[in-house]
Amino acid sequence: MINGISDPIFVKDRQHRWILLNDTYCDFVGHSREELIGKSDYDFFPQAEADVFQKKDELVFTANITNESQDLFIDAQGITHLISTKKSCFEDETGNKFLVGSIRDIILQNEVAKVPSIAGRVTDITGLMENCEALRETLEELQVVEEELRQQNEELAIARETAELECQRYQDLFDLAPDAYLVTDIAGVIKEVNYVAAALLFVGQNYLVGKPFILFIAEPDRQTFMNKLANLQQQVQDWEVYLQPREGTAFPARIRMVAMYDSQGQRVGWRWLLCDISEQLAALRDVHDELHLRQQAEKDLHRINAVLQAQQEASIDGILIVDENLTVTSFNQKFSQLWQIPAALIQAGSDRQLVGWVLDKLINPDEFLAKVEYLYQHPEESSRDEIFLKSGEIFERYSAPVRKQEGACDEISPLGDYYGRIWYYRDITEYKQAEAELKASKQRLALLIEQTPLAIIEWNTNFEIQTWNRAAERIFRYTTEEMLGNHFESIIPENARKRVNEIITPLLTQSGGSFSVNENATKDGRTMVCEWYNNSLVAPNGQVIGVASMVLDITERKRAEEEQQKLVALVENSSDFIGIASMEGQVIYVNPAGLKMVGLSSLEAAKTKSMNDFHSPEAFAELIQHILPLMFQHGFWQGELRHRHFQTGIEIPTDCNLFMVKHPETGEPFCQVAVARDITEAKQAKEALLKSEAQLRQQAEELKVALRELQNTQTHLIQSEKMSSLGQLVAGVAHEINNPVNFIYGNLTPAKEYTQDLLSLLQLYQSHYPEPVLEIQDFAELIELEFLKSDLPQIINSMKVGADRIREIVLSLRTFSRLDEAEMKAVNIHEGIDSTLMILQNRLKGNDQRPTIEIIKEYSKLPLVECYAGQLNQVFMNLLSNAIDALEEGVRSGDEGAGGVGGAGEEELVIIDQCPMPNAPCPMPNAQFPISTIRICTQLQEPNQVIISIADNGLGIPENVKKQLFDPFFTTKPIGKGTGMGLAISYQIITERHGGSLECISQPGQGAKFVIKIPLIQDTST
Repeated sequence: MINGISDPIFVKDRQHRWILLNDTYCDFVGHSREELIGKSDYDFFPQAEADVFQKKDELVFTANITNESQDLFIDAQGITHLISTKKSCFEDETGNKFLVGSIRDIILQNEVAKVPSIAGRVTDITGLMENCEALRETLEELQVVEEELRQQNEELAIARETAELECQRYQDLFDLAPDAYLVTDIAGVIKEVNYVAAALLFVGQNYLVGKPFILFIAEPDRQTFMNKLANLQQQVQDWEVYLQPREGTAFPARIRMVAMYDSQGQRVGWRWLLCDISEQLAALRDVHDELHLRQQAEKDLHRINAVLQAQQEASIDGILIVDENLTVTSFNQKFSQLWQIPAALIQAGSDRQLVGWVLDKLINPDEFLAKVEYLYQHPEESSRDEIFLKSGEIFERYSAPVRKQEGACDEISPLGDYYGRIWYYRDITEYKQAEAELKASKQRLALLIEQTPLAIIEWNTNFEIQTWNRAAERIFRYTTEEMLGNHFESIIPENARKRVNEIITPLLTQSGGSFSVNENATKDGRTMVCEWYNNSLVAPNGQVIGVASMVLDITERKRAEEEQQKLVALVENSSDFIGIASMEGQVIYVNPAGLKMVGLSSLEAAKTKSMNDFHSPEAFAELIQHILPLMFQHGFWQGELRHRHFQTGIEIPTDCNLFMVKHPETGEPFCQVAVARDITEAKQAKEALLKSEAQLRQQAEELKVALRELQNTQTHLIQSEKMSSLGQLVAGVAHEINNPVNFIYGNLTPAKEYTQDLLSLLQLYQSHYPEPVLEIQDFAELIELEFLKSDLPQIINSMKVGADRIREIVLSLRTFSRLDEAEMKAVNIHEGIDSTLMILQNRLKGNDQRPTIEIIKEYSKLPLVECYAGQLNQVFMNLLSNAIDALEEGVRSGDEGAGGVGGAGEEELVIIDQCPMPNAPCPMPNAQFPISTIRICTQLQEPNQVIISIADNGLGIPENVKKQLFDPFFTTKPIGKGTGMGLAISYQIITERHGGSLECISQPGQGAKFVIKIPLIQDTST
């Protein structure tokens, strides 16, 4: 709309910035609207000129008057204009002030210049007419300006008269006002004062004029008054001070100051309104005290209610409160959670529907109602009982009357002050289940102690035996009745008692454990070697109350170690060269005969050499190029090899046996062994050679026997060490894993409840205090409180799942290991097979490298089988591991020929308890049968034989390999994949330890089947 006005129009805000312009104004100043909006005069005009504009604008704002002035203005084209600018101030409904200005161009520069040019050139006849015409036009415009000025003078005269009348009216109001008024200059000196103000200060009006107002401000408030006055920015200011009259004491007063300005907008003084507020303050104090007492009472009441509400909501029990009229007055969130009350039912607020909902969940609602009616008929009684729900849950219910408490000792008032009844409900389902589980756990622990192959012995601080299990009876030959209450020294030989006391005594003074290997005596006088694991039994108060020991008989293992020492002595005293080198060729050991043969003075000197130093360059080249490759291929080499004498350099012809020794666990070769005999003399004479050959054959045969004995001894040692390690594993599981897991598992449920309670309490705080302090808000954001509230219960659930999984694994390890290699006992072999499958579960599951292996179990109903359970489980482990290896090898062969079998990702293990086609051959993995399968069958063959077969549908075993399957150290797997001991150990366990047979039935491409046959009942007569 303003663009339709021909005159330049502009609007400024209180900060003197343009906020609205019309097009004419933009053209007039020579800048676009975008350049001008938000800017001030200082952005476009010189400093001096902008100061003038700013001062005039400020006068309009502060005095709230209309200002009109005439100025010379140079526009954007450099043309000088005589302009008339009119500025007014208006205020919107929110109190914001704006300045509106309009500009009228009175005369242009060229027209201004014409007036003096006419007077200067009156003699110029040629331009006289033009100048006269211009002068006429100028005079007409000046006449218009003169008329406008006359009208303005008339308006000013009227305004002056009006102002004088207003001034007189103001003076009358000032003098006759009922309130105290006075006027000061900018320095605070009183210029005018009315009668009321003079009376208020107990002085005359004339006395006050010319006096500084600060003299009548009470001394304590003067400095504050001066500071406020110096920093005053507003036009109107209110505050309270104490005034000091000429006579009397200071009194409180409310002061209002109003700034006064001259026509130029300059502040020239203040108008003051004074009011004595002594009576108002006194009345206000009385009201304030009464209000404070009432607010304090309300605050205390709110606090009590909040505490009661918080206690109710924070309770772990469901709480229901019913008044004396049998109306439900309140219940907490836990109550609705326990009874699973729908939100719609809670919002309905129907007591009848609520009772109906609760009764519908009970097994015996009539008994429930009868108890409730009895208690309401006997309001003085309390009650505690258990109620059973259809869902299987069990609630503990407690009820007590609500009555007024009187006196300092909280005495119960008479029944006249009976307000109803409070009911508490607590879910004790898990407690009941835990109680039953604890009882079962104690029973299982007792069975474990009785059935474990480890001797479990407990004694008190007087070294008197308190616990003596069956394994202890078997190992030490003493019955429980013979040992309970007796001193433990009866099983300690006389020569070992001092050392045992040194080990045991510290356990009675401090917590912890110890391990020792001791000699022990049996009832029948035998001496044996046992490993002892001792742990202090510490009461909750920290006092040691006894010691628990686990004992393992390692006599057989010690004997095996002694046999090994005999073999070492045999090597040391052998007359042949026996040397050991690393796989890199560095010499590790040479026996004394070998050192003498090659002319070395000591073993230390030999260790500084490598294999090539023991041979001439030609002999070493033959060794590297021909002999060692054959040894690496077949595991051994035998033939003539030339050694070099270090002192003389002469080559020594030897009959040499080279073989590699592999690590029993990893199957990796870790050293090379050379057994060589000097055959120099045999080569010099045929007769001596024939004799030497006979001796060599005999020695070779003896060496083979020794090696075979060494291998058998090594196999036996490995088996003994493995089973001993398993015993230590079970001990570690029982004391280092199982107990902490049970502790964690038992605490997960209360931890979950406590967490839920804390989260509920946090929710209550958030609901009652939705706007906490800033520090709490910042910390809540820092810890991601909302995510923590949702994730913490999930973490506890994950911990419970993990604890369950660990307990299952521990049970499987116990079943697998048995730890009874020294005891023949009747066991369920199906449990041993299942525990072995549990341990191998990770290899049976499929992933992106192999498919899932399907297990088909065809178990017959077998009685308990007498066997060495731990050793038999080791056989199952070896056979199943080999079957898995064969199936994986078949999958790799299929991948190379047909693009692989199985899909990406991990697949679940498939176990079929009964095959739909018993005794059918396992299908080979191919396009029609892409499933890798292991079938496990058990059956009883009359009269006294059990058959276990483990079959796979892998690649099968060639005939030439089958002949060597059960030979020690024979393996078809790559280096590092097998030791060659698994099937040899298994064969020995089945044939020698159990009097059975182990047979392999296989053909290439038809899979492999291992058949175990052992007696159901072992013949103990042999």
